[in-house]
Amino acid sequence: MKNKWLNLVLLLTNQIYQKKQLVIGQTGLGAVGNIFTLILLETVLAIISLPLYISLRTGSVTAFFAEKGSYAKVNFDYNLRRVITLTGVIIIALIWATKLALIVALPKVYGPLPLYAVTDFRPADILSKDLVATETGIQTARIMKSMFKPQITGVNKLKGGNYTFLGIGQPNSTVILLLTDKQTAIYSGQTDKNGQWQIDYLASKFKLSAGNHSVIVFGYDAKLGVRSETGLEQFFKVQTSWLESFTSNVDVLANWSVVIIILLGVFLTFLTL
Repeated sequence: MKNKWLNLVLLLTNQIYQKKQLVIGQTGLGAVGNIFTLILLETVLAIISLPLYISLRTGSVTAFFAEKGSYAKVNFDYNLRRVITLTGVIIIALIWATKLALIVALPKVYGPLPLYAVTDFRPADILSKDLVATETGIQTARIMKSMFKPQITGVNKLKGGNYTFLGIGQPNSTVILLLTDKQTAIYSGQTDKNGQWQIDYLASKFKLSAGNHSVIVFGYDAKLGVRSETGLEQFFKVQTSWLESFTSNVDVLANWSVVIIILLGVFLTFLTL
């Protein structure tokens, strides 16, 4: 069975070699079409030859060529194809092994996506810059101009992509913070007796995309059903490191690397033989 398979591979190799000799003297669109045909044939040959490349060493094949003299002229072609194909397969295997290792080592990045159940749909309440509030009480709250408008005094970046928003507002009141991304996230916090407030953003619960994000705050009194006017809209920038960018795009990079390796191997085979 192995000899028949090898005969088929060598026969296809010889046909490719003969067709390639015909292309050398051609010009125009006909030559371009034949070149793409040869590249396709080289790809098919690499796929069906892979088991032989793995199981038959160069010495064994050379001995077979010596016995079957009619195939001796493709000895060099076969050995070179074997080297190029096996090298490409090893590189592709290393790429996928690296990808698998990253998936296993970083389950938070590549683990199963969390599922969310939507239990209620509410009409959008358009605030400043089309920000959407989802709490019914906030949606229906009456704006009281005399109510103190909270302000953001600082944004501190912490480890792990977390942020802390600091500010001042009316003492012992509720502060609502609207954080924009692809969707608007709503946070609430309480001011202390001095009017200081702090709201923490955790990347593990809601990850911000890289780029500029706006923050708007306003005060809210649930008992009276009123809220203050929105404070000044402020912006901060989220930047991701090259390592975070690499890990988040490793799947795309791995797939394209495999495609490039395959195309490069076919191209080198076509140029060399």
